[in-house]
Amino acid sequence: MELVAASTLTPADLTAVEQIYLDGFEPHLRAPFDNLLADTALVLVDRKPLGLAVLRVLGDTGWVYLRYFTVGEKGKGLGEHLWTHLRTAMTSAGHTRIVYDVEDPAQHGIDAAEERIRHRRITFYRRLGAVLLPVNGYLPPQGSAGYPMLLMAADYVDQTPAAADDLERIVVAVYEHRYGVAPTDPVVERTLRLSGVSHAR
Repeated sequence: MELVAASTLTPADLTAVEQIYLDGFEPHLRAPFDNLLADTALVLVDRKPLGLAVLRVLGDTGWVYLRYFTVGEKGKGLGEHLWTHLRTAMTSAGHTRIVYDVEDPAQHGIDAAEERIRHRRITFYRRLGAVLLPVNGYLPPQGSAGYPMLLMAADYVDQTPAAADDLERIVVAVYEHRYGVAPTDPVVERTLRLSGVSHAR
């Protein structure tokens, strides 16, 4: 198995990657597939595409934001393979932290099956070394989704401060470099306030 840039794939393989993406995310969570290719889109391959990870660099923080992460066949360990290859690639590129959001299993109105899926997703990332950050009121401005999400982070090298002690920088970086929301925007300030973090000016 290897991790390759989506831009290096044949049109047929790229179509297969798009199908993996469409099967992996509900319509309300998807961006147009071409939009993904404008970021760093990496594909796990072993004679055929097996999984997709899409990342965006978070400014000059040395971190990346994981927009999408999915594999075609579930339950075969492909997610762990994709994560391992991704971690190696990001470390080699000089990135020290990966940040991403996950859907909140405590969201009001979801059914029990969806709640279990969301808990399993968080458990998967935790098993691979990620931590759930104590961020409250995080509302990514992503169209119709518009509901609270949870932020997670995984550190690739020993760092000080740890992710959980670096909340302000993480929240600001995600809003600014992932979503284009200024650090002084009321949405950012509200998230920081609800998370018990004072915004340094």
